[in-house]
Amino acid sequence: MALGVGGEAGFEKKRVVGVLHTLMEISTATLSPAGINYEVVALVAIKTALRDPYNVLDNWDINSVDPCSWRMVTCSSDGYVSALGLPSQSLSGTLSPSIGNLTNLQSVLLQNNAISGPIPAAIGKLEKLHTLDLSNNTFSGEMPTSLGNLKNLNYLRLNNNSLTGPCPESLSKLNGLTLVDLSFNNLSGSLPKILARTFKVTGNPLICGPKASDNCSAVFPEPLSLPPNGQSDSGINSHRVAIAFGASFGAAFSIIIVIGLLVWWRYRHNQQIFFDVNG
Repeated sequence: MALGVGGEAGFEKKRVVGVLHTLMEISTATLSPAGINYEVVALVAIKTALRDPYNVLDNWDINSVDPCSWRMVTCSSDGYVSALGLPSQSLSGTLSPSIGNLTNLQSVLLQNNAISGPIPAAIGKLEKLHTLDLSNNTFSGEMPTSLGNLKNLNYLRLNNNSLTGPCPESLSKLNGLTLVDLSFNNLSGSLPKILARTFKVTGNPLICGPKASDNCSAVFPEPLSLPPNGQSDSGINSHRVAIAFGASFGAAFSIIIVIGLLVWWRYRHNQQIFFDVNG
């Protein structure tokens, strides 16, 4: 019986050790062999590439072990960085490719700043991302094709920047998009079929509409907000026919009124002459 109790005690000890080992693995999942948190390194690289005139990133410290207490950083319940919220902070500089190392990011909000340079292709590594807002900055260069790797993306706002080149075909592979706003850039070329409830591209003079010829530079952009509102050419033609018919009917009715007034006037005039003669 004593052996049985000892065996159970040994098994329980092994189980506790196993649980502790698992917890240690979770707590050090983002640590390098040197004990440095990969997310801390990535965030500090982002900070270094930005100019921060009001020191809103002042407590982003390379010597920190846990970035979850940092300003503008949100972490998930399991301790991973899940959101960066830095809108309207007067930030300039560039966006570091190290953002691609924050692979648990779900939301990136950098709108209303003055960040310039290209959108890093590494952002396509953020497979959990569902919101990306880089609007109202001065990003330039082409949109990275790696955006098509963001399978969970719902909201993409890149409007009011200085982006050039075509809208990447890879965006047509994303099926969960609710909003795509690319308006007021310098994009060119034809548009891929993007499956979004709202798709804005106004303010891009070189964008080809669906009926454009190959010469995009000669084409004035159509006021697209896809999916279209459904008004077809036949509907437009029917509307024009209705207007023409109404105008014709109004003119004919006016002529009839004028003729009627003339007949009535002649009848009254003749009656007056008849009474004058008899009198």
